Amino acid sequence: MTSVASVAPQSGSAAYPHLFTPLALRGITLRNRLVMAPMSTELGGLEGEVTPAMIAFYRERALGGMGLIVVEYTCVDPDTGRAHAYQLTLDDRRNLEGHRRLVSTIHEAGAKIFMQIQHGGQYANPKVLPGGMPVGPSDIFSKRDPLKMTCRGLTSDEAAAMVASFGNTAALAVEAGYDGVELHGAHGYLLTQFLSPLGNKRDDAWGGDAERRLAFPLAVIRAVRTALGDRPLVYRLSADEFRTGGLTIDDMETIAPRLVEAGVDALHVSTGWGVGPAFEKVVEPMSTQEGWRIPYAARLRRATGVPVIAVGQIRWPEMAEQAIADGDADLVALGRPMLTDPLWASKARAGRRDLIRPCTSCNWCISPHPGRVQVGCAENPRTGTELDPPILADTGRGRRAVVVGAGPGGASAALLLRQAGFETHIFETRAFTGGGIIASATPPGKNKLFWYSNYLGDRLAESTVIRHFDQRATLGDILALGPDVVFLAAGTQRIDLPIDGLDDPIVMDAYDLLMRERDLGLVEGDHAVVYGGGETGCETAEFCAHHGIRVTLVSRSPAEKLARSADWVYRMGLLRRLHDNPLITVADNAHVVAVSDGKVRLQSGDTMTEIAADRLLLAQGRRSADALFEDLTRAGIAVSVIGDNREVGRIGDAVHMAYRAVQALSAQFAPITGLAC
Repeated sequence: MTSVASVAPQSGSAAYPHLFTPLALRGITLRNRLVMAPMSTELGGLEGEVTPAMIAFYRERALGGMGLIVVEYTCVDPDTGRAHAYQLTLDDRRNLEGHRRLVSTIHEAGAKIFMQIQHGGQYANPKVLPGGMPVGPSDIFSKRDPLKMTCRGLTSDEAAAMVASFGNTAALAVEAGYDGVELHGAHGYLLTQFLSPLGNKRDDAWGGDAERRLAFPLAVIRAVRTALGDRPLVYRLSADEFRTGGLTIDDMETIAPRLVEAGVDALHVSTGWGVGPAFEKVVEPMSTQEGWRIPYAARLRRATGVPVIAVGQIRWPEMAEQAIADGDADLVALGRPMLTDPLWASKARAGRRDLIRPCTSCNWCISPHPGRVQVGCAENPRTGTELDPPILADTGRGRRAVVVGAGPGGASAALLLRQAGFETHIFETRAFTGGGIIASATPPGKNKLFWYSNYLGDRLAESTVIRHFDQRATLGDILALGPDVVFLAAGTQRIDLPIDGLDDPIVMDAYDLLMRERDLGLVEGDHAVVYGGGETGCETAEFCAHHGIRVTLVSRSPAEKLARSADWVYRMGLLRRLHDNPLITVADNAHVVAVSDGKVRLQSGDTMTEIAADRLLLAQGRRSADALFEDLTRAGIAVSVIGDNREVGRIGDAVHMAYRAVQALSAQFAPITGLAC
């Protein structure tokens, strides 16, 4: 058991003195209270090895000033517990050398480094297991096919052997030079499955009641403690599973002291379960309140007396500083913010909170992207590709670039082009930066996106990019500047729909409403029809209901396909709110065919109905704006089309297009250097 021990604050940390006070933890000293939370990067090799790309990824975060890097989950038994094909493994010395290089790199960057060790249990991926069958505390059968086993329960001897596997990996971590180990006992993996009454249905030495369900985690802690010697051991746990019948914070206040007695030095306090509705307590949607998990960390700190790491929806240094100053936590872990801005710690220490690229919890990082396996970030296209060559400042020297549109793609392109040495001009029809971000940020619970819009605006304002705002770019304007390259990022325009009466005064484009370019013009109790079951339509319905307006949401698709292109974590909450809101009625499998005299006519199959409405909001999709491209091409100017101007997508798609397009210019203009060999 380790008590909190601090020494003098680091110099230059006046803005956040508690955050930049070192912490002693069982024989090591962390330079500050900031921890990079472990996250799967899928940057590992197919044999479970550490790769150069992974080393570069972690090095950038360590150089950015973090005190402790906790490396992503490393499987103790890849034959039965691996979660995906690129997960790290360390069950023998085969992969040891890569870990040694990673440890050495992080130490040279000034940070300490722990390995998180894990076994997937029932959530191991059968596709990457030699036997194709996960193992866990108990047999599990498919809900669809009760005769099909999906997880085999370990025998008593196998459970004991698994304990030894954890100890073996911890010993190898010591051999590799890691400063400590974190056990992943959260989010539904093997340690959690043994501990939880929902996962452990045994009736033997390894389960049957609360005491015996503790047997496996306690045995693992003791085995790892022995392997570590005098190095720190952290236990990551879910303070509350948020599942009916699962463990709660009240249970964990009793369980956590037992973990400490067995040899744990600190607790990393997370929440939730890795599948089902409780997943949004692991990786929250952006509507989640900042810092909501901190009280859970505080309760377990009081219950155990050991240092605790608070994690989850901590986005700004003020909140991290307050958690430590108030005694709610001893360390603060940043997960997704480390993807967004590797220099978060350095910027906070310098008192430049305004320079931090903000994580908005948009969850682009966990969404699937064609052609991409590794981790990424909507706002930071270097994340997961740290081995990309840097954008050289002389690439565009003596050349001029024009960007049309100051949305996320256009603003990012302008900043990157200026970084590459181009004299850069940006045109925007509005008087402010943001473009489609504004429409995305306006619905209830999405205001964090304004952080990013403001960030881009501030970066442009302080840059030497020449801004032509409140001005629609014409062909003449662009040609007068004599650009070497033009980036078109002018966004989208409305798709005209085959509806009679679109000139009726009650008709409004939902996008204009969310862009704050038109007022809804209704009062509480009025009725609006929203036509479109995509993300924009669903958010428009919620926006109207938030203002007391009764809403009929009309979707051409079945109700189960509402907002089907939205981030899946956000979508879970959005659909739940829509269906639970008494002001919103969903009319699915229906079309709006006409509007006149305050009535909207719907067709569903062969049935026609009319409903009275005070407003018809059109949210039936948008298409890319195509102005200027052909004229510029005919003028012989190199044109890059990015963002929604190229293909309607998410914020991250636009930013990544901008980055790749500027990289392509490096190939076109940058000097060529030869090799020495």
